[in-house]
Amino acid sequence: MSASTKQNYGGESGEQRAARRRAALLDAAITVVAEQGWRQLNVERVCTSAGLIKRYFYESFADIDALAAAVIDELATEILTLVVVNDLSIPRPQLMRTMIEKLVDYAVNDPRRARVFFGEMAATEAASHQRGLAIRRIVTILAAEARTLSHADHPMLDITASVLVNGSTRTLIDWLDGTIAVPREEFINYLTWLWLSASEGAIAHVASTPAEN
Repeated sequence: MSASTKQNYGGESGEQRAARRRAALLDAAITVVAEQGWRQLNVERVCTSAGLIKRYFYESFADIDALAAAVIDELATEILTLVVVNDLSIPRPQLMRTMIEKLVDYAVNDPRRARVFFGEMAATEAASHQRGLAIRRIVTILAAEARTLSHADHPMLDITASVLVNGSTRTLIDWLDGTIAVPREEFINYLTWLWLSASEGAIAHVASTPAEN
């Protein structure tokens, strides 16, 4: 029997099987947290949900904290890929709407992922830190775009971006829960209008404020 035959099973290499099991554990963790909350996340529940034995858990993660951090890291990467727009020449109304529409559709397509990332605070310090970094990145991108448009550097732009991002993510969860009962298109329209109004108001305020010496 050749080495390659030993390393492959069912058409998969050892590395591919390990990657598949790791992905299954991450998905199972997302399900557990979305349905039961962060405090219910443990190795046994995750393995049961994934249909894997504990040996495979420790093949991928040192402990449950490492898994929690990996979950947030994966979700943060997905969300940042959606909302980061490199071409700032796009008209602002279109830019804002595109960002919001992508985020709303992400939440609709898999509510579990949105609830885990934007819902209750993560129970582990590592996961909370990862989520904080991702949210801060989105805030920084929005504030930088406002600085480019206003040709100014002012804390009002950072405050506005933080309020919009943090407020919108909480509102997104309320909408998913049905607390805000409006159709998808209306919800996107309202959020877009709020983002445009608040950001343009902040830019106008900064432009009209005399620069400090």
